[in-house]
Amino acid sequence: MNRTEQAVRRTLAAVDAPLYDIGILTDRGMFPRMDALTPAQCMARLRYLKYRNANGAHIYFRPSGERRYTLLDDLSLAALTGLAAEGFQPCAVIETSPGNFQAWLKHSRIFSKELGTFAAQLLAQRFGADPSAADWRRFGRLPGFTNRKPQHKQGAGLYPFVRLHDSTGEQCTAAGRFDLDADRMHKARLADLHRQRQSFRPWFSRATSLTLSRFRTAAKYAGRPAAADMAFSIAAFANGWTQSQVADALTSEYLSRNPSQSRRAAYVRRTTAKAMRWVRA
Repeated sequence: MNRTEQAVRRTLAAVDAPLYDIGILTDRGMFPRMDALTPAQCMARLRYLKYRNANGAHIYFRPSGERRYTLLDDLSLAALTGLAAEGFQPCAVIETSPGNFQAWLKHSRIFSKELGTFAAQLLAQRFGADPSAADWRRFGRLPGFTNRKPQHKQGAGLYPFVRLHDSTGEQCTAAGRFDLDADRMHKARLADLHRQRQSFRPWFSRATSLTLSRFRTAAKYAGRPAAADMAFSIAAFANGWTQSQVADALTSEYLSRNPSQSRRAAYVRRTTAKAMRWVRA
C-alpha cells in the first residue's frame, strides 16, 4: 500500500461517512464531480486522481448530501488546541500546507443544509476559522495529494503534500450540547427574520399604495436613498409585487446623476435580487 492510498483510506475511515463527493479543481474550473461514491469507489479512482493532481489539479472530498460533519478551514496549531480543550476534538485533522490545518468535526446527528451552515458559521467565529469557508457543503482537501497553489511551490518545482495530521474518528464530546444550542439559536434567528419581514407590511395596508417616494422621504431613511430603495423593494415583494414591477419603480426613479444605462440596470438588478433573497429567506 503506497502513501497516498494509506492516507486516503485512513481519512475516509476517520470521517466515516457512508458516501463521499470527490472534487477535481483546475485552472479551468471544477471538473464534473464524482458524487455519492462509497469509500471503495473512492479508492478505485485513486490512479485517475493522481494523474489529475500531477497535471496541476487540486483534489478535494466531502461527505455526500446532508451530514453530521462540520469542516473548519485555515486553522493554526493553537486553534486546534483550543478546539480540543473545549470538547470539539476533530475526527480528522488535515495539514493542507505547512502549519495550516483543516478540521473535520463529527456531530451527534445529521444537520439540515441551513442548520449545517449556521453551525459552521458559529464554530468558525468561535475558533477563528475562515468564515468564507463556513458552509454545510464545503469541500476539504484530500490527504495524499499535493497542494498545487502557486504560493506553495518549492524551490525544486515541487509542491507540499496534504497530510493527515490526526485521525481519531471520534465524535466531539461537546457535540450533544452544541447541537441542541445551535438548533435553538437557528430557530430563534429564523423567527427574528420572520418578524423583520412582517414589520414591512404595516407601512401600507394594500400593495397598490406602495410608492418608492414615500420610503425615500421617511425619516428613518433620511440621507440613505439606497437603504430606502432596499426597504421599498422588500416591502413590495412581501406584498406580492413581481420582480419586473419593482425593477420598473427603481428604474423610473433612479437617483444617480451618472447617465450610464448599464450602471443603472446593474444597480436595479442587484437591489431586486438582494431584496428577493431576503424575503424568501
